[in-house]
Amino acid sequence: MGTPGRAAMGGLLRAAMAVTLVAALAGACANTPDTTLHPHRSAVTYAPLEHPFRHARLFVDDQTAGARWQREHGARWLDPITTRPQARWLNGPKDLARVPALVARAHQRRALLVLVAYYIPNRGCSLSGQGAPSPDAYRRWIDRLIHHLGSTRAAIVVEPDAVAADCFDAKRATLLRRSVKRLAHAGHYVYIDAGHARWRSTGEMAERLLMAGIQYAQGFSVNVANRQTTKQSYQWGRELSDLLGRREFVIDTSRNGLGPPSDEPDRDSEWCNPRRQGLGQAPTTRTTLPGLAALLWVKLPGESDGICGGETTYLFSPTQARRLTVDSPLVPAEARRLAAAADVPRNRGRLERDREGGLPPGSAPLRAASRWASGSPRSARHHR
Repeated sequence: MGTPGRAAMGGLLRAAMAVTLVAALAGACANTPDTTLHPHRSAVTYAPLEHPFRHARLFVDDQTAGARWQREHGARWLDPITTRPQARWLNGPKDLARVPALVARAHQRRALLVLVAYYIPNRGCSLSGQGAPSPDAYRRWIDRLIHHLGSTRAAIVVEPDAVAADCFDAKRATLLRRSVKRLAHAGHYVYIDAGHARWRSTGEMAERLLMAGIQYAQGFSVNVANRQTTKQSYQWGRELSDLLGRREFVIDTSRNGLGPPSDEPDRDSEWCNPRRQGLGQAPTTRTTLPGLAALLWVKLPGESDGICGGETTYLFSPTQARRLTVDSPLVPAEARRLAAAADVPRNRGRLERDREGGLPPGSAPLRAASRWASGSPRSARHHR
């Protein structure tokens, strides 16, 4: 029997993954609010919500590393990943040179561009020097980003982990607040990253986000590069939204199809290219739950978390992409069988690094230690 064509396969993928949204979030509104640290709402004036994701078409980039690998190897089994909208990470100055071409492609398709700004100084909370070399350099970088975007208005996820991280302080908050305000005043839709549902309490995160300028932003992002379930992420995000003037939020569902790996003292490597992981719900702007603006694939599925789990790269890995596809309960059976039968070469070669001489966005060594933990105090200590 022949395999279905690309168009038919795409239809199956859309149907199978779309119907899971309501079921996955059923009962998600029933949770106990965190009443420990409520910000003084009356003292905060929030920017009007513009709801940029409503009825928007998300940009599908055919120039991702996964899409290029698919073309080079004739790998139809990658369709569940490459046919989906994914965010574009901006990891440093050299990435900005590619923004005008990206903007042109998105404009041609009349699609909303989703970007990730990931260049905050000391972004890894370590002595590795990752990110901008100084606050001034970061401010200039933000100005250049605005310049390269021109008249195009983009949805921008600002600095994954920067607010939730242990090294968040008043100096970082001031830099973020000014950058968020600058991007918003230039017409862009800003979503400040808030970490994930098992990292900080909603009360603490609300205070941090207020320090970082959430009042100028459209909202915040949840679960970026993490694997917490969509239901749990929504519960946490909705509670946080209620503390922040009903700011809307987006959830990264790129790799949460099986939920987070087990939190075991001797298995912390499971957070870096875990054996148990699967694609999550497909990106969509068709949401009806209060506060939820969109489900997005912010982390690029198939991108390696680091030199771990048998990987020798920090970039796209067909091995990781196949595992995400084969093990996802949200991918149609035929697409899973096609991926399982694919001949995928093992990654070999030198350690690959990003264009700025550091590690690529989302790499495990760059993530603030606690963000990989499932949330327990023991895990947070162990991952430092």
